[in-house]
Amino acid sequence: MEQITLRIPADTLQSIDSGADEHGKSRSEHMRDILESHSEHGDPAELTQRIDELQAALDDKTARIDELQDTVDEKTARIDELQTDVERLQNQNQLILNQRDENRELVKYVQDERTVEQRWRQAGLGRRIKWRLFGMPDDDDDASDD
Repeated sequence: MEQITLRIPADTLQSIDSGADEHGKSRSEHMRDILESHSEHGDPAELTQRIDELQAALDDKTARIDELQDTVDEKTARIDELQTDVERLQNQNQLILNQRDENRELVKYVQDERTVEQRWRQAGLGRRIKWRLFGMPDDDDDASDD
């Protein structure tokens, strides 16, 4: 191993000595590790540039994530609106179905009343008196009377 002499500021030497103590190494070992690390990882300026590039890419991705989150929020709000519309339409549909059932019952009632009224008009006087005293029979009962 070659020996070299190096002049450095006192505060830098103090920082190197502190780092060596923290790692439990001699000053020389610690300096060799620093130099080896520098040669393995390349020029600090290149590393700084690479870090800046990665930070810019991260910022772009973060902005894209924010845009996508805004889109998700908008779509979620639209889904909620549509769900409210669906519920409203289902309620309207149920009301319409209920009204249709009521109308069918009314139509059936009116048809039955018309049938009874027609039977009353077509019946003779004797039959009407009998119906008045004993009640008007159903269609089936009336047919057996004849």
